[in-house]
Amino acid sequence: MAEGSAAPAGAGPSPSPGAAAAAAPVAPISLQDALVLLGDPKHLQREKGLKALSAQLQAAPADADQAAAVEAAVVVLLAGDTWERKLGGLMGGKAYVSLSDAALSQPFTERLRLAAMGLLEDGEVRVRMAVGDVLKALAQRGGVPVFQACAAQVLGSISKNFDRTDAEGGAEGGEGPDGQQQRGLNPMREFLTESPALPGSPTPEPEVQQQPEAEAAAAGAADVAAGAASDDGGVSAGSLVSALLKSTYRQFRPGQGEMRHGTEGWKCLETSMKALQALVEGCGAAIGPLLDEPLRELLYRALHHPNRFVRETGHFTMCTVCEALRGPALAAMSPRVAELLADGMGDNWSQVRYAACVSTRSLLEWLGEGPEREALMPTLLPPMCLNRYYVAEGVRRYAQDTWRIVMGEGGRAAVARHVGAVVGHYTAQSRANNHAVREAACACIAELLEKVDRAAVSPHVPALLRSLVVCFKDMSWPVRDAACIAAGRAVLAYPEEMRPLAPEVLALWLAHLADNIPTVRANSAAAAAKALRAYGDEVLPALLAALNDMLLRARQQPAESSRYSGLSTETRFGVAERQARDNDPAVHEDQEMFSCGSLMARFSTSYLIKSDGCMDHGFSRDKEPWEVSDGAVHLLRELAAVRPTIVTDEHLQGLVEIGGMASFQHAFNLHETVWRSVLPIGQSIGKQRLKRHLRALLVPLLADCRCGHQLAEAAAQAAVEGLRAWIGPNIFAGYLPEGVDAAALFGAGDKLLVPQRPALVGLLGVFAQRPPALPPPEGRPAPAPAAPA
Repeated sequence: MAEGSAAPAGAGPSPSPGAAAAAAPVAPISLQDALVLLGDPKHLQREKGLKALSAQLQAAPADADQAAAVEAAVVVLLAGDTWERKLGGLMGGKAYVSLSDAALSQPFTERLRLAAMGLLEDGEVRVRMAVGDVLKALAQRGGVPVFQACAAQVLGSISKNFDRTDAEGGAEGGEGPDGQQQRGLNPMREFLTESPALPGSPTPEPEVQQQPEAEAAAAGAADVAAGAASDDGGVSAGSLVSALLKSTYRQFRPGQGEMRHGTEGWKCLETSMKALQALVEGCGAAIGPLLDEPLRELLYRALHHPNRFVRETGHFTMCTVCEALRGPALAAMSPRVAELLADGMGDNWSQVRYAACVSTRSLLEWLGEGPEREALMPTLLPPMCLNRYYVAEGVRRYAQDTWRIVMGEGGRAAVARHVGAVVGHYTAQSRANNHAVREAACACIAELLEKVDRAAVSPHVPALLRSLVVCFKDMSWPVRDAACIAAGRAVLAYPEEMRPLAPEVLALWLAHLADNIPTVRANSAAAAAKALRAYGDEVLPALLAALNDMLLRARQQPAESSRYSGLSTETRFGVAERQARDNDPAVHEDQEMFSCGSLMARFSTSYLIKSDGCMDHGFSRDKEPWEVSDGAVHLLRELAAVRPTIVTDEHLQGLVEIGGMASFQHAFNLHETVWRSVLPIGQSIGKQRLKRHLRALLVPLLADCRCGHQLAEAAAQAAVEGLRAWIGPNIFAGYLPEGVDAAALFGAGDKLLVPQRPALVGLLGVFAQRPPALPPPEGRPAPAPAAPA
């Protein structure tokens, strides 16, 4: 169309300039622009340049001019004065070496290697990590000569930085948790940089003369004494406070005393270890003859290093070493390596544990089936078994895959052959200082008792059961939960061996029916029912006595509605009261903090108490009466499945009463348990007995279908639908409370027609609208309509 001519009739609106620009294809980045982006201060720009460079190298081999341009740009970047340019040079050099098809020029590869080695101990951790990538790429292209040229400096760096002494100067600093070099020691001093956008480029600070620790303490004590005896015989408040602060807030050098811990940075040791790992991986199996005894001894030391990042890198390096030394050399060193790997598979840090699992699989695969592997089973088999139940998903799944790959169908037989080592490991790990390990040990003990040959396991049953009893009194609730489940499985697997401990364990199960944790209450009830299966009338009186005593304990729960009675005219502890309680500062302020996985106070000293199997220490808060009733409902459901005749009319009337309680905040948590248990109890005792109480039960059940508590609503709705399907739609309709129409509840289908909450409209849309109510069941007043705005 000629410029200035009119658009044809019927044509749509012309696209806007922004839309046209968005539709236009993005021009590819030129090679020169990609090399410039590699030195950009911004991370995203450097990644953009690396992606463009890699795409061009993969698309077509670089000609002589392009290769010269890339090599020259990499050399210029590596000689830059900022860490970003050095990092870009290493990234570009690694991509060029890895993706270039043509033979690389010897002068360039040597300059790149020398530049990388010069940055091996750079102050920026990202630069040091990139050094390892470059060395791996060079080793893949150049082979063993690259390792020989770099090994002395890399090993020297590892040896030099392996230990940290208390005499290290404070000016050296160390690394923070992210590996960034820290130069200051005073935790109150702000870490200054040239620009907030350029971290890692610190400005020089005036050096402060540091006092030795002993001199600082002596000076602080002298100041305290001087402040205590002033000229006028009194105490100078200012000088005393100053002296106390000086003596209290002393500077501790990193890596010294109480400041030394497993996550503290260790200068460039971790990155130098990664550089060694990269060289070994790059050379592959050809490096085997160069892995001499001194190098292996250094690697063995790294597997026991205090820093967990160093241990993790050491285990990954050991994996590569096993691959390089496969054959007689690996078989000769395997006993010592197996001991180190077993120790790593028991590390408290999941990352180290995972790395040790990787190395263990590599070792066993390269050894192959035979006497060499079988000789290692007493050492490696127990931690391999336990890690299949470890809480960290990566460790657990990798260990399970390793078990299938290495053991195949012979896992149970292997455990039976080495049951002594396995039992010793399980019992020791049940007393470990890591609650996740104790939890996994309980699961492993239950598996051992159920699935492994009884003739092999029977002599060890008493020790295993005693370990479960100890874990049953643990301060961490996941451990108690796992021990509860394991003890229930043990009762069915070894009832006679369990009989001497049955009274103690049964008392623990009944006590844990009122535990603060819902899953512990439910699993304790299931375990108690297993005891009834195993011992029958021997334990039935104790179970019935506990059930009758606990079921209606919720009557003693203090009412909370009175505190917020001025907010609503509803008869239940409704939405208005719950919202008021949730926003009540008295509920949330000035409370104890608790540790993860434990109801022990975070700053309590009770963690120093260790259970000896004879005492039950303070691992929980005070029990609430409603929690006691909740555990009793679980127990009633489980016992009904074993002995239906023990369920009486009083028990069913108790369920009706509990379902109608609504004067305290957690009533709906209790209702949820009741409604999830009604159908299983009914199926156990039969339709005729349940129908005697069905009409009374449906009153609170239908009310909870729109109570506002989502879990209770879901449980109530599922119970209504399940009861109707089990009893029959027509018979069920005859038991509905007066004024409730079955057609209005279910329509023409089998699903309960409960009005759905509106879709979220804005951030607070769900609070701004209320769903319409069901028809009010008998005995429940309809909610008062909202006042007009």
